[in-house]
Amino acid sequence: MKVLTLEADGAAADVAPGERLELRLPENAGTGYQWVLDGPEPPLRVVEETLHPATDRAGGTGEHRFVLHADAPGETTLVARHARPWEPGSELSRFRLTVRVR
Repeated sequence: MKVLTLEADGAAADVAPGERLELRLPENAGTGYQWVLDGPEPPLRVVEETLHPATDRAGGTGEHRFVLHADAPGETTLVARHARPWEPGSELSRFRLTVRVR
């Protein structure tokens, strides 16, 4: 499984059909800001989404992890927004990754 982090923002990744891709983005649950995926569009689909706290303390930092499966050849741009989902206009940043399945 290919693992990518925030450093891959704006980059491109190649994966084979049937391969999984894991996106790990830093998140601080105590602020209410969360990473939310727009989509994804085919040929990708989310198969797992989890939050992994860095410590056992409530409200601390951690990683939001998205595991995606490449179903078939194709290309799409994966977009994640760091925002408070319930608060319009709260977006702090965006993550973009072009994924080529071939």
